[in-house]
Amino acid sequence: MNIAVITSGGDSSGMNPCLAQIVKYATHQGHVIYGYKRGFLGIRDNDYTVLRPCDVQDWHKKGGTELRTGRFPELKEQENQELLISQLTKNNIDALIVLGGDGSFKGARALSSLNPKMNIVGVPCTIDNNIYGSEYTLGYDTALNKQVDYLDGISDTGMALPGRVFFVETLGAWDGYLTHSSVLMGMADFSVLVEKPMTNEEISREIVKIRESGDKDYVVVMFAEGDSQNTITRMVDAANYVKNTLGLNVKCNLVGFQQRGGVPTATDRLRAAGFAKYAVDAVVKGIQNVYVVYADGKYQYMDVEQAFQRKVFDEFEIK
Repeated sequence: MNIAVITSGGDSSGMNPCLAQIVKYATHQGHVIYGYKRGFLGIRDNDYTVLRPCDVQDWHKKGGTELRTGRFPELKEQENQELLISQLTKNNIDALIVLGGDGSFKGARALSSLNPKMNIVGVPCTIDNNIYGSEYTLGYDTALNKQVDYLDGISDTGMALPGRVFFVETLGAWDGYLTHSSVLMGMADFSVLVEKPMTNEEISREIVKIRESGDKDYVVVMFAEGDSQNTITRMVDAANYVKNTLGLNVKCNLVGFQQRGGVPTATDRLRAAGFAKYAVDAVVKGIQNVYVVYADGKYQYMDVEQAFQRKVFDEFEIK
């Protein structure tokens, strides 16, 4: 079989380990892997390389994606879908494995709808951990560990110079998994989320309550990236309100895009291997148009149509 693979949408640190395992596992079974560069854009431009195990031997320790990634919103237009199908057919591609999020899965489904013979298999790769039906997405643990390191550094200053309030914005798009995890781990006091918005007045009241309890020398408030259209402005606005109302020293902090990169953690590498095996197995066994999920301690398949449902933020107790 000729199997195409792309990394699409935002990069995550689980992509390279997963790519490496896909290549090794599929090649050892006698299949050929076509790695298209820059996601769907690479298919459009017929920009690919045939990947062998010797090509990916050190990818397990690399962040980002060696195939590079990209966004192709024009894929919603049928003429572009037909072009991509034509390019894949030209290379006798039997199946397409897509490493990305739900938007990338939508693009792949559109291709399969035009050509039902083209099987597609999705692998959830996003630091946001927001793919429906999966308890884990590749890149999440690496991003979470970056967040832990970041907050550990802030806590040192919080202990050394008591009385400060720290506002911290994390990545995570419109979902609170990354942001609220710091509250669950006891590293932050509360979070401002899309799932649980707070007014400046409510934020101030919560800060007063924490300070009056006498349990902490400093306060850490987490802000989800997608809390508003411009989270930085939102965070600064809240900080100014707290400064002016309570007279406190408030410091704004932005974890930023470095949270999306970096050396993949052992957990991301281990999960990448599992996702890779199940993705290749789906192709070989002819399991049509699915994506791999990790739930209840095992890997499973879900119909790609289910990926477009919103994953409900109900795994964690929100304070």
